[in-house]
Parts: sequence; C-alpha cells; structure tokens
Amino acid sequence: MMDVFSATSKQVGTATAPKVAETPSTQKIEQSDKIAKSNQEIAKPSSDVLNKTVNDLNEQMDKLETNIAFGFNDEISLMYVNVMEKSTGKSIRKIPTEEAMALSAKMKEIVGIIFDKKG
Repeated sequence: MMDVFSATSKQVGTATAPKVAETPSTQKIEQSDKIAKSNQEIAKPSSDVLNKTVNDLNEQMDKLETNIAFGFNDEISLMYVNVMEKSTGKSIRKIPTEEAMALSAKMKEIVGIIFDKKG
C-alpha cells in the first residue's frame, strides 16, 4: 500500500507547472507599486506643516461658528478632533481619545526600546 502513495507522490513531485512569462501588464503593476511606495515616503508632511494645517482648519471652524477644534499631538505625530461645548468650552469628546493617544505614544516608545541599536 505504501508503494502506491510513494509512486503517486513521486509523480506529483516531478510534475511542474508551466512557466509564465512576465507580461507587460505585470511589469506595469510592479512599477506602479514602486512609484506608490516612493510617493508615500515623499508625502509624509512635517510637524510644522501639520501644525499650520491645524491652525488653518481651526480658523475655518471659527468662521463657521462650530464647536469642533483640531489639534496635533507632536509626540505621536497625529492629528485629533476635539468636540467642545460652545458656551463653556468644555471638551465633550476627543477623537482619538486621550487614552488612545497615550497608548500610541507608549507603543511607539516600546518599539523604540525593542529596536534600539545602541544597546
């Protein structure tokens, strides 16, 4: 009985899939992936640009008399939205929450410790 299985596995092992030549369309896809990755690296804005954007957004929100304010957390390089009570200025909700931003900062710190090349 073992001979049947071993013979079958040998036949399967010797069979090869036909080789597919790279077509122009697959080459284009690979090139577009490379371009997209390089554009993502280039498109990372600095914290100064993001702070200016936050200020511009807040000016627009003031003109619209809304109770939404934008902010930027330098520690984790993340923008957030703060929904406030208009009359008191008290924060109703922050998106993402303070806890989520603190967790993100801690995770960033831990990753830095794990991958620290000095130690």
